[in-house]
Amino acid sequence: MPILELLSRAEKLKQAIVNISKEIDHHLLALSPTTDLDNYKKFLTLQYSYQVEVESLYQHVDLHKYVDNLFDRTRLPFIEQDLNDLKHPLPNRTLQPRCFQHTDFAYALGWLYVIEGSQFSATTLGKQVEAELKLNNQRGARYLAKASECNKGCQLSHLIDNLELSDEQQATLIEGAEQARQRFKFYQAQFY
Repeated sequence: MPILELLSRAEKLKQAIVNISKEIDHHLLALSPTTDLDNYKKFLTLQYSYQVEVESLYQHVDLHKYVDNLFDRTRLPFIEQDLNDLKHPLPNRTLQPRCFQHTDFAYALGWLYVIEGSQFSATTLGKQVEAELKLNNQRGARYLAKASECNKGCQLSHLIDNLELSDEQQATLIEGAEQARQRFKFYQAQFY
């Protein structure tokens, strides 16, 4: 029996995006977002632009049925506060944000899986920012604290494994996750 058939649905999803996830994470780490304030501001600007695009995902009607406090998980206000703390202007919103409110449930769940479960550890990065840049959840690093808190409290893998999804919906779930990663990579190229 092929190994892929032994994996749970969430494990298959993770496997489907593992290469691009590693590529993104290695790129971010190589750019050392915590070595100085300028690098950290670039990192926050990247996160801000991406979060602006996905803001409506947190208002998705069907996701609200399965994910507790979905609207409260948005990180955009925290990034705005962090950039304000650092006296850095908010980036211009040059691209139209995506509209997720009525997007296919499985596709939206794939996006949420990527956004909520990023392998680029917010907890680890938050500790580095505090140690190296003297920023914390009260000043300049609210976003990382919120992301870390949300990642701990979100059981998306369990949800994905226990939902009844057709083969087509499973493919759509993976497509959503892949699109979310590709979109982040697009923003990464804009700022780095």
